[in-house]
Amino acid sequence: MGSRFGNMGRVFQKYARDTVLVGTMRVAGAGGVARTERRGETKVVANHTNAVPMTIDAAFRDARARHEAGRLDEAETLYRAILGAEPSHAEALHLLGLVRVERGDALTGAELIGRAMALTPGAAVHHNSLATAFRALGRHEDALREARAAVALRPRSGELRCNLATMLDELGQREEAILHYRSAADCAPERAEIWYNLANLLAEVGPAREAEEAFANAVRLAPGFVAAQGNYGRWLMRRGRFAEAVERLAEAARLAPGEPSYWNNLAAALQELGSFADALACYQRALALDPRHADAFYNLGCLLHLAGDADKAVAHHVGAAAADPRHGAARIAACMAELPILYDDESEVATRRARYSEALARLAASAQDEQAVATLAPALATTQPFFLPYQGEDDIALQRLYGELACGLLARALPPAPLAARPAPGERIRIGIVSGFFCRHTVFRLFLDSWLAHLDRVRFEVIGFHTGKIEDAETRRAAAQCDCFPREPATPQAWREAIIDAAPHVLLYPEIGMDPTAGWLAAQRLAPVQCMAWGQPETSGMPTMDYFLSSELMEPDGAEAFYTERLVRLPHLGLHYSPDPVSATTLDRAALGIAPGVPLFWSGQALYKYHPRYDVVFPRIAAALGPCKFLFIAFAKSDEVTRAFRERLRRAFAAMGLDADDHCVILPQMPQDMFVAAARACDVILDTPGWSGGRSTLDCLSADRPIVTLPGRFMRGRHTAAILERIGCAQTIAASLDDYVEIAIALGRDGEKREALARFMAENKWRAFEDPDYIRALEDFLERAARGG
Repeated sequence: MGSRFGNMGRVFQKYARDTVLVGTMRVAGAGGVARTERRGETKVVANHTNAVPMTIDAAFRDARARHEAGRLDEAETLYRAILGAEPSHAEALHLLGLVRVERGDALTGAELIGRAMALTPGAAVHHNSLATAFRALGRHEDALREARAAVALRPRSGELRCNLATMLDELGQREEAILHYRSAADCAPERAEIWYNLANLLAEVGPAREAEEAFANAVRLAPGFVAAQGNYGRWLMRRGRFAEAVERLAEAARLAPGEPSYWNNLAAALQELGSFADALACYQRALALDPRHADAFYNLGCLLHLAGDADKAVAHHVGAAAADPRHGAARIAACMAELPILYDDESEVATRRARYSEALARLAASAQDEQAVATLAPALATTQPFFLPYQGEDDIALQRLYGELACGLLARALPPAPLAARPAPGERIRIGIVSGFFCRHTVFRLFLDSWLAHLDRVRFEVIGFHTGKIEDAETRRAAAQCDCFPREPATPQAWREAIIDAAPHVLLYPEIGMDPTAGWLAAQRLAPVQCMAWGQPETSGMPTMDYFLSSELMEPDGAEAFYTERLVRLPHLGLHYSPDPVSATTLDRAALGIAPGVPLFWSGQALYKYHPRYDVVFPRIAAALGPCKFLFIAFAKSDEVTRAFRERLRRAFAAMGLDADDHCVILPQMPQDMFVAAARACDVILDTPGWSGGRSTLDCLSADRPIVTLPGRFMRGRHTAAILERIGCAQTIAASLDDYVEIAIALGRDGEKREALARFMAENKWRAFEDPDYIRALEDFLERAARGG
């Protein structure tokens, strides 16, 4: 599977938040029942359960036990009996007040608690309980005042500090809330619920290390604390640690097998790990428990889309929106799922394009009222039209419709962001780089690596915003290379705030269309100048995007017509790419059952790059050469997509009287060194017409094999041709599809010609790498754009 789609997984998950309340006032502990001694008490009351007379102390103990067990009717009856015998019994008044609060009569509860406070002033638990009543009445400032009073009277009570912290969190005073949760944990380190509350807040605002420590303490102290297990699992998923998340979420599902949200979240983590059958079973379990569980419907729709069943995917997204009309992610996904990963034949491309166009128009028409804005605007951070450009058409009209929809929704949903003024003379230009791929990924290798290493730091301050989940050695290296590299924002909104705080003069997106969070941010005006590079070589359609940074060798004449952005043709390949060291890894042809002397062609691209109109090239080559082999790579996310591609090949070969199984080998996904080794083991590399290899072609230059390519109408189909032109090897750049086939056939037949081209590639490939002209031109462009020159 191509690395571009690898991170899309992330657009498929919507995690259900656990319903356990944090900081709930409890009868014991956090509710703080005061234990009073009444020596020599002679009054008695009737136990209304068994009509046996009891002392007031015994009756009170019985009432409190029933209260703590949740038997509120019985507890209230006993509290009232006690007060009938002794109207000034402060603790009976206090706890009767709490019962009334818990039963929804907070006004009466507050009055009863107030009477108890008048009888015994200075009791911290009374202030805490009154805070509970005020909280239920919506009198949050009064509740906060009483909670503070409780803590002032008992500053070493972890439970009371925990409740104060919860109220502060609810009022948005998160920094102070964290301080009180930390103090609560220090006062009562054995209380798992305090660690849980602290972890949940830190999960949103960081730091990550402390959040994880708090979650770990909660589950260590109370392994059966199902909400802690579940939320810890969700936090691990957000950090991209899916294997660890599965352990926690599986335990949550074991502890609470009747809770569909745990099964849904477990399924999402399993899906990220590629365990699709297990994920499917867990989604089905969630829906069996709750047939209207919108998130499970939505996630299952995403899984079905990966499996190549676009129609069922759309149906499930529609089902999710029907179950929850405010499920904006499902409404958007129902539109995007009209773009399948692989097409059965060329006629399906036109059909799906029309259906997507209609669905997008309906979505735009429905996004008019404020409720639609509130529903759809945040959901734009879940998915994008990633698969549209693989249809091979001019997408500017559809992308403009999508871009105007996205930008319009966010402009209505969010206040305008304050923008930096133009840099003063002599001031360094602040460049913000926004990407989900500050990690080992194609986008990092093509763009981020060189930007961080080579942009002149005398002229530029570089701020990296890593919106993705995966952190690895490249992430740490990138953080060290940036002047600033915020690590803690966990939500799209938090990233927006981090960018606003940094006040960049220029925002630079290496791609728009792959990482949904970056796409959500790109649809807003967060800097005076906003640019995108060609990590996803397609116009964004967004009026918020000013420039498309491209390559002079890759863009055809008149290419400006394909972009809503201003097209900037940077020198040569529009890259400063450093090749990987040549690996000693080898691929044994004999192990693949390929006889010596049989021409072997490498076509190792992501399967969604193969447009059905070009399937014919493989049987045409085979028909001319006789025995020969073509190597492809399977789609890692779905065996069904690989099977569909194999079936397409079988039809194409059968139409020419050939058997695809005699000629086609589909290899499993492989690491980068094995990818290059496979290319080296072949005789000829066949570039994919329509959507060319980019990084894959650059990496395969180390294989020193001739590469056949057919430049397309759009930049995305011209990468390899530009690379070959850059190194001076135009002989294998075809002028037509027939020419492409003829060049491949000639190379398959002529070993001497292959060897001559291989030598030329070996001697001249260096021209494609580490281009200083590109870096200098990029710096000059950024300077002019930022300063208005």
